[in-house]
Amino acid sequence: MKTFPIRNFDKGVINNIEQQSIPDGAASDSRNWLTLGDRIELSGGYDIIGTENTGTGRISGLKVSTRADGTKQIFRTRGKKLEYYSLTTLDWVEIGSDQLGTAADGEDISFTEYITVAGNQTWLSSPNSSLYKIMTANPGSITDEYNASKNYKGFIKAVLNWIYLWNTKTDKTGIYRSYIDAQIFTTVAAENVGTGTGAQLTFTDTLVFKAGGARRTCFGIAVTDGTETFTDNFSGVLTGSAGGTGTINYTTGAISVTFAVAPANLQAITCDYSWEDSTNNGIADFTFSATRTAAQGDLLREDIGGAIRNLFNYAEQEYVVHDENTWRVAYSDDDLTVSNRIFRERVGIKNWRAAISTGDGIFYIDTSTPEKPYFRRLTFESNSLEVLPSPITLNIDLAGYVFDQSVSYEWGDYILFFFKSATSSNNDTTMVYHKVWKSIDILDYYVSCAENNAGTLLGGDSLSNNVQRLFTGFTANGSAINNYWIGNLSLLQIDELKKFKRLTIKGQIDVDQSVDVYLSYDDANFVNVGTISGTGDYVSTTPTNVIGSPQVGESEIGGGGTGISAYDYTYEIRVRSPKFDRVKIKFMATDVGYASVSEINYYDIQLYGQKNLNRFRTT
Repeated sequence: MKTFPIRNFDKGVINNIEQQSIPDGAASDSRNWLTLGDRIELSGGYDIIGTENTGTGRISGLKVSTRADGTKQIFRTRGKKLEYYSLTTLDWVEIGSDQLGTAADGEDISFTEYITVAGNQTWLSSPNSSLYKIMTANPGSITDEYNASKNYKGFIKAVLNWIYLWNTKTDKTGIYRSYIDAQIFTTVAAENVGTGTGAQLTFTDTLVFKAGGARRTCFGIAVTDGTETFTDNFSGVLTGSAGGTGTINYTTGAISVTFAVAPANLQAITCDYSWEDSTNNGIADFTFSATRTAAQGDLLREDIGGAIRNLFNYAEQEYVVHDENTWRVAYSDDDLTVSNRIFRERVGIKNWRAAISTGDGIFYIDTSTPEKPYFRRLTFESNSLEVLPSPITLNIDLAGYVFDQSVSYEWGDYILFFFKSATSSNNDTTMVYHKVWKSIDILDYYVSCAENNAGTLLGGDSLSNNVQRLFTGFTANGSAINNYWIGNLSLLQIDELKKFKRLTIKGQIDVDQSVDVYLSYDDANFVNVGTISGTGDYVSTTPTNVIGSPQVGESEIGGGGTGISAYDYTYEIRVRSPKFDRVKIKFMATDVGYASVSEINYYDIQLYGQKNLNRFRTT
């Protein structure tokens, strides 16, 4: 008698070769299961952040920015609306009213974060909206920085201390660069913001800088009555030296301070601060002289290769990816000369979100050859300083998918690719590439854009006006909705006809979960041979794991920190197999809860010699 165990699951889905050539431990097909090296595991679900918006729609932009105190602030766009997520009400709040305008209704919106001594800033723009600046500490206020004589509208990205802009309404092949931020600040001293009465504790006012220019924002606030002084933490909070409290809106100049002890009668309350106008030699100033000088704005022409889709920084150079090729841009250290040349032909992307820059290179969905799309990585060649594109997996067949709204995103050890199946008008497929295992898994997340919120993966929904926490709980992916894991067509490493009597499966399971087990012999129909139940007597009564350790990336796996317990199981199935050459196994979860498989073992294998099955014999 022979046995055949499978204990390593590090290959993911392989569907670009014949099933009998797929190695053991790989899946010939899978949906909503994850490859984790020592096991396969049911993928988590999702939940919606804030009040759910019913009906159809699409999140057109998503950004997680950071305040000076480290607090994360989420922004999103949908239709004409720009919104932020309030950490007070735990719901979405609209900024302005239809701030993006009719022309930009539903248009993709680009966000970028810029941090300087003038404060933590979130910028956003699109070809038909405007160029906006938000002081991240005051997410409900916005400054329209567009000035036709100074800047443009399009997609934007901050790099070091300037901004690149592209994809304007009238120019699809030009890259615009702003000034290197000159940080021209104007200091205001002892501006009066109130007068003491001897009894009044709280004083409110609006700083006068805004009246002098709508594009100005302020920072570095200090308020005093000569006794107590308030200092600014750059997150909108003013703290008094005697225990007083206060707030500042860096965009509007609205200020409020409450003293610990009432200032004396007729005592002047004064404020020192600084303000800037980003269109004055700052990152919203794209102007340059006829003979350009260092630090000025710039315009680079890249009129070959179709429309510019996005720009990525890697190894201190910018790679500008078009529809059909990629250019490389490098400014000299003195900023007086620039190299702007085609880097690679037939290396391009279909959608501006289809690539992501990481420490391991630039990962992207290459659609420069539409009939042969690839997942690729642009990185240093081994033992070389040359940056080259290479396919990251040749094992997945991408034919039949559509990439015009595709998205790439890095998440811990994973690169996630979101795109459309052939019959869908919105992104409905997620492929997860494990950077260590080099494996691919296929999931059912519907994502138009993605962001990392302090270790939680957020996805903008491609089918509704909602933002989701992904890989959370088991209410969607992994339940009975749509999940399966199908192994290869295996010889069990025995090239003879055979039978086996016992099948043993090990892993972990939640008490509320059940997993059906199916077998198929020599490509016949699958037959259900057993069900692994979380309440079976073969399940340990002592939990060995509390679900909340990393699954994908940095966040908690299913349960979202609710402490769902996983129990070890060893499930043995008595099997009366026919004589067969090859066998295929399939798992399908049927309830809600965690499940994994860490070992598949075929026991009591009987051999019948090297001959064909009866149905293939002619004599």
